[in-house]
Amino acid sequence: MPYKRIQAKNITMSAEQGGILQRNKRTAAGLLCAAAFAGLAGESAVSAGQPQTTNDLIEQTIQECASWQGHRFEACAAYIFNDAHFSLQAYYKYVKSDSIFSGLKDRFQLKYMPAARQKINQWTNISTWPRGTNTVDGPEIQILAADSSLKCNKAVLQTEENWGVFDKAGDLLYREDHELHTVLLRRVPDERFRLGSRVLHAWVVDNIYKGQKNIKPTC
Repeated sequence: MPYKRIQAKNITMSAEQGGILQRNKRTAAGLLCAAAFAGLAGESAVSAGQPQTTNDLIEQTIQECASWQGHRFEACAAYIFNDAHFSLQAYYKYVKSDSIFSGLKDRFQLKYMPAARQKINQWTNISTWPRGTNTVDGPEIQILAADSSLKCNKAVLQTEENWGVFDKAGDLLYREDHELHTVLLRRVPDERFRLGSRVLHAWVVDNIYKGQKNIKPTC
């Protein structure tokens, strides 16, 4: 599906709507979350059919994850909403930026562990990207399968994803078109986020693979 860039409406966020992390110990990195939604607002662009307000994103996340129950729902929602949209998206947007919001790219290190970060940096060839604030189309994420282990605090998702990253001149830097991924997630017991009226545990991306892998959530 070809990407069509359209300007997003401003995204506004309150603690009642979603995305505000709750930690036992508040750190400077954790406090970036509240600023992230302001930083992604106004400057961001989305592809046709993508949510253009925070409420749209919350609704789409809940609908996408509605087929899954318990920890599988929680892992699904955390990956789409908290990891991909407001961590990896910010990284793609600000990784080489001098914007006042460029610190938001650090959320990537909080939500994606070293093995996952290494793969993403290799896939995108991000070291060659030019300086500037990028435009990110997507992500569009469909959850094809989900499995979880409460005992191990682990989950595995099979996803299909669309991404497009463009530099400030409008040239394509990276694209995923219905790319299949296997995502290994780990639940963070002392960290939570809001998704509308729901308060859910955060999940971090321990590893990610291209293609569908036969991996189980084991201890």
